[in-house]
Parts: sequence; C-alpha cells; structure tokens
Amino acid sequence: MAPERGEKPASLKTTKTKDIRDYPPYDDACPFCPGNEEKFDIKTVDKILDDDQSWTTKTIENKYKIFDNFSSCPVVPEPFSKHGIYSYYQGCGNHFIVIEHKVHNLVMGNMENKEIYNVFLSYKKIATDLKKNPNNLIAIIFKNQGTQAGGSQPHAHSQVVGSRIVPAWVRNALHIQEKHFDDHGICPMCSLIDFERGFSKRVVTETDDVIVLSPYAAGSPYEMWVIPKRHFACAIDMKDSELRDISSTLKIVLNAYVLKLNNPDFNYFVHSSPFPLAGIPYYHMYIQIIPRTKNYGGFEIGTKIPVNPVWPEEAVKIFIEN
Repeated sequence: MAPERGEKPASLKTTKTKDIRDYPPYDDACPFCPGNEEKFDIKTVDKILDDDQSWTTKTIENKYKIFDNFSSCPVVPEPFSKHGIYSYYQGCGNHFIVIEHKVHNLVMGNMENKEIYNVFLSYKKIATDLKKNPNNLIAIIFKNQGTQAGGSQPHAHSQVVGSRIVPAWVRNALHIQEKHFDDHGICPMCSLIDFERGFSKRVVTETDDVIVLSPYAAGSPYEMWVIPKRHFACAIDMKDSELRDISSTLKIVLNAYVLKLNNPDFNYFVHSSPFPLAGIPYYHMYIQIIPRTKNYGGFEIGTKIPVNPVWPEEAVKIFIEN
C-alpha cells in the first residue's frame, strides 16, 4: 500500500477508449446483437427467456476458442508430449461466451438484478455441463469489460472456459489454503469473513448469503470481493439463494463503479476449485472484481509486486459517500 503514489500527476487516470454507453442500443455489425446470428454464424448452446419468450441471456460457442474438444483429445490423463527440453499438451477443453443482454450498449452495472442473476445461472449451467467432459478439470469463469481489461467486443458478455490444465496459480492457492486449514482447522476464507465482519471497516455490504468487502491486501485500487458465506469450493455448487445474493451485491459494486469511478474498464474472475476437488474443506469460492483505474509500471511488471495507492478502508467509501 502506497497512498502517496496517489499524489502523482494524472493519478488514477487512464486513457479511456469510447464508453460503451455511448454506443447505440443495436449495432448491425455486432455478432452478439439479436437478429445478427446468421450473419456471423453464431452457434447457440443455451438461452434464458424473458416473459415475452425472447432471450434475455444467451450462451454461444466462442468462434475463437482458447481450448477445444478435439476428436484426438484423450479421455484419461496422458504424459506430456516433448519438444527437446520442453513439454507441451494439446489444448483440450471447451470455450463458451455468455451474452449478458440483448441491448448493445447496456453495461452490467446498469442491468437489473434478475438480468445479472441470469448471467450467473448461465455460468452454473455451463460449468455443470463442462464437468461431464473428462478433458475439463476446471471451469474458468471471467469477464473483461472494456479494451483496457482485454475486452474485444463492446456488447456485454463474459466467458466460461473448460480446461484440462488447472492453472499453476490455482494449484498454488489450493496448496496455501490447505496449509492454513492444516494449521488452524478452518478454511482461510471462512476465517477472513469472520474477522472482516467484526472489524467492519472494509465491508461494503452483506446479505443472508453473501458478504462484499475490499480486501486487506488489495492489489488494485477499488478491488472488491463478493464472497458467499456458506463454505463451498466449486461454482457448480452455488445455491439459488446464493446466485440471487451474488447478483444483487455484484450490482451494487458495479453500479458504484459506474456512478463514482466513471464506468472504468474492469475484470472479474470467479475463483472456483477444480471439479474433482469440489467438496474440499479448505478452498472457498468467491468473485474478485478489479477495475482498471491505473496503469501498471515497470516495478509492478518486473517484480509482480502490486502497488496500490488507495487504502481498502478508503475504497469502500465510494459506496457510502454522495
């Protein structure tokens, strides 16, 4: 934490591209807008319908997949292939896009709770289906809004990737949290929830099922975590009441970003265990939200040590100050 860095010229300001809200509500050049499916050869996998039986949330196959379910993919683990001193593996898995709304220029922070709920319900449905493929050991669920967050389309969407490879940093998190459980007999996130509720100064809001807080060691300004209170490790185990509270509290966070931070580009990531470890007692599912309010410099890129000029206790004030 280095709040004095916030005094630098142009602090917390980035060169923002055109705001999605400045786009039209429909774009005939957008592959995600309704009516454009045949033009862009969109393969629909699932739909959630509104009261008029028109889709409100749609799942499609990504045409530009990171991983794919190749016919040559093995159904049981096999040794890595070799290239001299290097090892490699075929990119087996699946890749889907969740189109979050029909309206081209609507950001998630301005959606209704029910519409966000439909997005997270889609995540759960996709992840549950991904588990049936033996090449998918984990569902990687994430959203990139805006070009600075890696977004390639302005129309609101997010992605679910089924991967045969469990990322190294996920495995590292599993090992660290297992060590905490072995030392203390409790999931570290459950311990964190208990402490933060008592301390209260970093808590944004809480419901019966969810707590939202600015983490103690936030790596980015205004980073927020949405954490289910009940202990479970994998996104496929989200209950309906948790889906609803996750959606309503995520709406609070993203709407504050729109109103108080001028709708910055952002990423969120659903931290979820690999499918075979869904029942473990030491890993806890949660959602990490990172607004792109600053650029990363050479120190951060070179050392992997994040520098945050906004104390988490100050970050929560965007939710309470007029």
